[in-house]
Amino acid sequence: MSQLNKTLLVAKWEFMHFFKWKQEIISKLVMLGIAAVVFFWHSSQEFVATQYQVAVIAEHAPNGEIDDFVFTQSSLPKEQLLAQLKAGEIDALLIAQQTKSEVATFDLYSQGKHGWQGDLADVLERHYAAQVTKQLGLSESQLAQLQHPVFIHNQYLDSQVKTEDKASSFTAIGVLILMAIGIFVSFAQIFVSITGEKQQRVTEQLYACMDAQTWIDGKILGQMLLALKAMAGTLISMVLGFSFMQVIIRGQGLDLSFIDWPLLPWLLIFASLGLYLATAFMAAVAAAIDDPNHSGKSSFMMLPLVPMILTFIVMDSPSGWALTMLSYFPLTSFAAMPVKMALVEVSIWQPILSIALIVLTCWYARRLAGRMFKMGMVMYGKEPSVKQMVKWALS
Repeated sequence: MSQLNKTLLVAKWEFMHFFKWKQEIISKLVMLGIAAVVFFWHSSQEFVATQYQVAVIAEHAPNGEIDDFVFTQSSLPKEQLLAQLKAGEIDALLIAQQTKSEVATFDLYSQGKHGWQGDLADVLERHYAAQVTKQLGLSESQLAQLQHPVFIHNQYLDSQVKTEDKASSFTAIGVLILMAIGIFVSFAQIFVSITGEKQQRVTEQLYACMDAQTWIDGKILGQMLLALKAMAGTLISMVLGFSFMQVIIRGQGLDLSFIDWPLLPWLLIFASLGLYLATAFMAAVAAAIDDPNHSGKSSFMMLPLVPMILTFIVMDSPSGWALTMLSYFPLTSFAAMPVKMALVEVSIWQPILSIALIVLTCWYARRLAGRMFKMGMVMYGKEPSVKQMVKWALS
C-alpha cells in the first residue's frame, strides 16, 4: 500500500470514528422538515389573502380597506361589539380613550395576542401622522424633513469599500463565527483522539505499519473534514433559524440578501487551509501532553483562536493597515482575508497571494507536526518542556 493510500485510510478512519451517519441523517431530516415548514408557510402567506375585520369607535379613525385590514366605523354599543368579537365575527375592536393628551390613545380588544397586531399599530401610526401633518399645515416633504433632518452619504476615496455596510458586516461576523466553530470542533476531537491513543499506547503498534508522518497526515485530514462538516451544518442551521424567525415569527418574506454568496467559495478555501494549519499545530501540542487532566500545555491549543480575535478587533477599519497586514500574514490570513473580502473589493491577486503563502505555511506545519508527533507519542511519564518541543520542531 502506497503512502498516499495509507494517509487516506487513516483520514477515513479518523473521520468515521467521530462521524455517526445515522445521527447525521436524522439531524438533516429535521433541518429539511424545518425548511419545508418555512417554505410552505411562506407560500401560503403569499397565495392566501387574509383580511382582518376591525370595528372602530373613534373620531378621525381610518375607514375602509388599508393593507390587510378592513376598518368599519360602528355606532353599536361596546358590549355588543365585544360579543361579536367573542363570536369571531370581527377580529379586533378599536376604541378611542378620552384623555387630555394630544396623542391619540386607543384600547385594542382581541381574542388573544397575534402577529398582525404589530402591523395594525403601524397602519394607525401612518394614518394619524398624516392627520397631524394636515392639522399643522405641513406637506409630506416637510414631515419627512422633520422625521429625518439629517442623512449622511458616506463617500470613500477608496473605491474598493463596499457600500452595503450592514450586509457586509453580517457576512464578516458570520465568517469569524464559522471559523471559531471549526477550530473548537477540531480542538475537541484531535485532543481526545491523540491523548487517548497515547495513554493506551495504540500509536506504537501502528508504527509497525506506517511512519509517524503518514499517521499524522491522515489524522489532520480527517479532523479537518470533521471541522468543515461542523461549519457547513452550522451555516445551514443559521440560515434555517433566520428563515424561521423572518417568515414565521415576523411574518415577512424570505430575504437572504445579507449573505455574500460569491464569498462562499473563497471561504471554503481559506477555511480548509486555516483548519489544516490549526489542526496540525494542535496535533503537535497534543502529542506532547501525557496527562490531559493536569497538563499546562492544554492552554496552548487555544492559540489558533487568536487570529479570529485579532481580526474581530480590527474589522471596523477594513481599509486600515492592521487588517491588510493580517490578511497576508500566513498565520492569520485564513481568518482576516475572507473578512476583508466581505467588507471591501479586493483584486484577484490578493487572495491568491494569501492562499499561496498559507499553502507554504501548511506544508511547513505538516512537517513540523510530524516531527513533534513522532517524538511526543513515544514519551511516557514525563512531558517534554517547551524548549524540547522547539528543538524537535527545528531538528
